[in-house]
Amino acid sequence: MERTRIQRLARDPGSRHPVLIFMCAFAAVFAGLALLHGPGPSYSKAHAALGNLLLKSIRLTSGVRMRFEAPDAELAIHPWSITLQVQASASGAGLSVPIDLRSLIFLPTAAFIALAIAAPLGSVRSHLRLIGIGLLILEPLLLLLVALPLLSFLGGTGPVRAFVLSRPMLVILQVLYRALVAPPGMTYAVPLLLWWALVSNLNAGRHESSAPGNPE
Repeated sequence: MERTRIQRLARDPGSRHPVLIFMCAFAAVFAGLALLHGPGPSYSKAHAALGNLLLKSIRLTSGVRMRFEAPDAELAIHPWSITLQVQASASGAGLSVPIDLRSLIFLPTAAFIALAIAAPLGSVRSHLRLIGIGLLILEPLLLLLVALPLLSFLGGTGPVRAFVLSRPMLVILQVLYRALVAPPGMTYAVPLLLWWALVSNLNAGRHESSAPGNPE
């Protein structure tokens, strides 16, 4: 009888523990995305181009010049890395700031996509909606988190001052950096919290629309 019960559980996916199914789906998708290396150079070049586009819209009175670079020679060794080149026109001093896009942006994004795919939403449309809305919020937020230490570094704590930030603003940036960027696990807390909020909202809306008395 016990053997028959085990065979029935194996044949019936709906009888398996939903948490186990969710964890296995998440692990499979996240591992597949995390192991990707081919998109690294293109991913880095795209972000370097985006960074340079944003820098063009910024006018600095200090005369400091900044540019993101992702040369092929460097990408051959570090495919997920770009470099911010900072040059002070007055003193001639310059510095290079490497940025690891894989750990700061790509892996948190992969974690959110894996969570969105593994979530029990009931339809492909709901999964696509969750991924679309989530990425529209998550990507600018991750870019802002990457910019936190750069703003602090270039605003007064580094050797080249591109602009002047007040002491309270520097303290706020340092606190946000130490709370949201520096701890390794916090890079995944942000997509997790966003996923939880969006899934809760989607599930609440689905339950309301399917409640008795609501028009179809």
